[in-house]
Amino acid sequence: MNKNVAIIDGAICDRSPFCPVKRICPVNAVNANMYGVPEVNPSDCIGCGKCLSYCPMKAVTMIEAQ
Repeated sequence: MNKNVAIIDGAICDRSPFCPVKRICPVNAVNANMYGVPEVNPSDCIGCGKCLSYCPMKAVTMIEAQ
């Protein structure tokens, strides 16, 4: 059974240093990459979906993990 995981579209993300998605993640699965774009570690993401409603830029979507 596959699980859903969050992904962040770097083209939409505003790269805020105060990223609400990073702060709301209950398992700390979101970290900024070397370009300052938040990324979700799919192995840590539990697919809870909290980040979907917290991103002001609507850059987060859920996909089925492979």
